[in-house]
Amino acid sequence: MTKTVIQINAGNFTNVFLIRGHAGCALVDTGNPGKADHILERLAECGVAPGDIRLILITHGHVDHFGSAAELRERTGAPVAIHALDAEAVRQGKHLPESLKPTHWIVALAMRIPGITGPDCAPAFEPDIVFEEKWRLDEYGIAGQVLPTPGHTPGSVSVLLDSGEAIMGDVVMGDFLRLLRRPGPPIVAWDLEQNRESACRLLALSPRIVYVGHGGPFEDLSGLSKGCKEIM
Repeated sequence: MTKTVIQINAGNFTNVFLIRGHAGCALVDTGNPGKADHILERLAECGVAPGDIRLILITHGHVDHFGSAAELRERTGAPVAIHALDAEAVRQGKHLPESLKPTHWIVALAMRIPGITGPDCAPAFEPDIVFEEKWRLDEYGIAGQVLPTPGHTPGSVSVLLDSGEAIMGDVVMGDFLRLLRRPGPPIVAWDLEQNRESACRLLALSPRIVYVGHGGPFEDLSGLSKGCKEIM
């Protein structure tokens, strides 16, 4: 059976995702700058040509998620979509500082080391689609919806497919201290409490598998759904 979501390792513990719809494909996130060739090679291994991509969706305005968006848009011809509250990040080509508050003291110490968080800028561009509310992906041949899930950044979004797969960006991360095997909170957040609320709202919709930008995927969600606030 053909998988609907294919997780692609874009390097630096960062994932991007190919969604195969019934009448089209979408790319969710684009990794750091300079990853376009690598991503297109992985797509080709899946039998997907650049022209098969009908939409590029950015889950949030951090460079490791939109870094190669401008180049991939040029090479695929697909429009790039991002939530209005994070659109300024791609227009400036850099993280917005208020979205980089560390969520743990270890992270705060690590962030003092130059370069540890990866590139902090990328080619700036004007997004093609700027949205504020949830919206369906049917016009791109994909049975599913984009849902605002703010907290990691003001404009963070997730994808929930009708088939039960969810792509949550950095609302949830693989726990770096547990070798990315267990879901945990993001290492930085604009509003961690709002992030917890967003995670719990999405998990209440009972996805059968969760894909995340770093680590994962996670198929056993029983504990996560029952006690998401405790483990987040």
